[in-house]
Amino acid sequence: MPKLYTGNLPSSRKLSLHPLWNIWLLTIGAGFMAFGSQAVAAHHGFLTGGVLGMSLLAWYGTDILSAPAWNIILNLPLLLFGWFKVSRRFVWYSLYGTVATSAWGALLDKLRVPVENDFYAAILAGILVGTGIGIMLRSQGSSGGLDMVSVYLNKRWNLPIGQCSFAFNILLFLTSVTTIPLDMVIVSGILVFISANTTDFVQRLSNRHKTVFIITGKGQEICQAIISNGGRATIVPAFGAYTHEAKEVVITIASNFALRYLEDLVASRDPQALFAVQNSFYIAGGQYKHKTK
Repeated sequence: MPKLYTGNLPSSRKLSLHPLWNIWLLTIGAGFMAFGSQAVAAHHGFLTGGVLGMSLLAWYGTDILSAPAWNIILNLPLLLFGWFKVSRRFVWYSLYGTVATSAWGALLDKLRVPVENDFYAAILAGILVGTGIGIMLRSQGSSGGLDMVSVYLNKRWNLPIGQCSFAFNILLFLTSVTTIPLDMVIVSGILVFISANTTDFVQRLSNRHKTVFIITGKGQEICQAIISNGGRATIVPAFGAYTHEAKEVVITIASNFALRYLEDLVASRDPQALFAVQNSFYIAGGQYKHKTK
């Protein structure tokens, strides 16, 4: 039977904090983000949302500087906000993410994905940009820009980062109606909606756990079996509401991969046990590290 415990072991936590790993994530994420914005969105006149969208809007309206150059300029005050409100480490990594995004953008400036339909292009750009942002947010930094504010709101009130970005982008689109055609504003809204949900999905991939509730009369035996397989468990005394028979509720956390094995383990010791599972999108404390930047 595989080990049930799938928390952040010392080796995985050490990897997540290693500078080379974080730079790798930021570089790959920046490539996805720039590819979606430069090779798809920019050639259709879309806004990608966030500071990158503001950069495209400034480029469309002035044609003075390139979108990557505007991206760096507009990011400076937000990096300062992150320095005081989030953490300095987060800002340093995000500064690299901002430069990497601009560098990828300059490199991909002449590349164009041959998708002519605006709706299909918006879907593709949204997936690419959202994937890039999600990968970067799995590091100790971000792509910069409004991610600074979104991460701050997420840390303070646990608001989903993708949905925070979507709300900010609605304001951006309302101000862009006089600059770009309404059709483009609507399609851009579709783009950022897809991007926001893709971002949240990619982030959840790093925390795919299930919380399991086991109602049984053999709680101690089941807990011992879970612990011997590398898991952790908590017992809560209970009783049946109808029979008033003494019961125990065993609470544990398992990965998707280990879930079937956990169910077999419980059934082998108490075939009458009730086995209930629910999705857990965020777990912190105990053997699971807190989300710190």
